[in-house]
Amino acid sequence: MPKNYNMKEIILELLAGKELSKKELLEKIRKESLRSTSDKTLNESLMMLLKERKIYITNYDFSIYDGVKRIQSIKPEGIVFGLMKTDFVEIETLIKLLESDDVEIVRNASSKLKQNFRNKIDDLTSRDSFVVVEDLDTLFNKTIFYIYSQTEDQKRILINKFAWSLSNEEGAVNLFEDILNYMEAQS
Repeated sequence: MPKNYNMKEIILELLAGKELSKKELLEKIRKESLRSTSDKTLNESLMMLLKERKIYITNYDFSIYDGVKRIQSIKPEGIVFGLMKTDFVEIETLIKLLESDDVEIVRNASSKLKQNFRNKIDDLTSRDSFVVVEDLDTLFNKTIFYIYSQTEDQKRILINKFAWSLSNEEGAVNLFEDILNYMEAQS
C-alpha cells in the first residue's frame, strides 16, 4: 500500500473548521501519525486535493520568515489551505456573512464565495457553454450587489438561488449559467 494512501483524508480532517499552512499541516500529520511523512508526499496529496477542488489556497502565513524584513522568495510552507465549501447551507451562510459589521468576516466570506464562483465559471467554460466577457471579480461583485439591492423577500429568494447555484447539488451548474446570463443581460 502506498505511503500516502490516507494522506488526503487526514488533510481534510485537519482542515475541518480551520485553515492551516503547509508547515502546520506537516507538523500535525507527523505528530498524529508518528511517521516521518515526507514533504513530497504531502505536496502530492495537497495537489490532488487542489485539483479535485476539495481544498483551496486561502492566504499566506508570513510568520515563517521569522522577522526577515526584506523577503525575496516565496516559501511553500507559508501557503495556507482551507476546505472548499460546496454544500448549499455552507454557501448560504457565507452569503449571509457578507452583511456582517466585522470587515474580516466579510473579507473571508467574500474570498471563499469568489473561489466557488471561479470554480463554477471553470465548469461552464470547460463545457463550452459559457464565455466570460467580464472580469470575474466584477461579475461576482455585480451579482452580489444586485442581490442585496432587492426587496427583503426578493433578496432572500435570490440568496437561496445563488447559494444553490454555487453548491455541488444536482442542476447547480445550469442555474449558475442562468444567473450569469441574466447578470450579463443587465449590463
